[in-house]
Amino acid sequence: MKVIALGDSITQGFPFSTKESWVYYAAQELDLDIINQGICGDLTRDMLRRFQQDVVAYNATHVIILGGTNDAALGYPLAEVSTNFTVMVDMACRHDIIPILGLPIPFLVREEEVKLMSYRKWLQDNANRKRIWIVDFYAPFRAAIEAGTGMKLYADEVHPSVEGYQLMGKVAVENLRELIS
Repeated sequence: MKVIALGDSITQGFPFSTKESWVYYAAQELDLDIINQGICGDLTRDMLRRFQQDVVAYNATHVIILGGTNDAALGYPLAEVSTNFTVMVDMACRHDIIPILGLPIPFLVREEEVKLMSYRKWLQDNANRKRIWIVDFYAPFRAAIEAGTGMKLYADEVHPSVEGYQLMGKVAVENLRELIS
């Protein structure tokens, strides 16, 4: 297996190094080759633009696509963001790469979270319809927020703390273990 994690700063591990990212944690825990292709500031259209060079060119067997947070921050409409995800999933399938969609963690700013929630719903519905694997990074963060312990999972209103990245890594491990077993 060769897994690519394609995303933005939340995949990259910002504001820390890639060694604190959920990708690094999952790769170490599973003893699996997971290549971190997260780039700070990327929109889903940027991820789509680099899909060929950052996923296909690596002869990946799987790609975890986690994005949309920056799109939500800038107010991009669901129609544009969903098209970007659809094209990335289609490209993966055309190249015999198994797509896995990540559900983004909650945005702690209400307006952006409302937009991101519409993306998440579309991702979940699309994944169910097309039988695509999902890694639900959202649910454990939402549960912690509702329990009043969510703030320790964030470094700021958007990015996870080291503890938040470890939680994301655990979620990825649980899902990938199921996939690779």
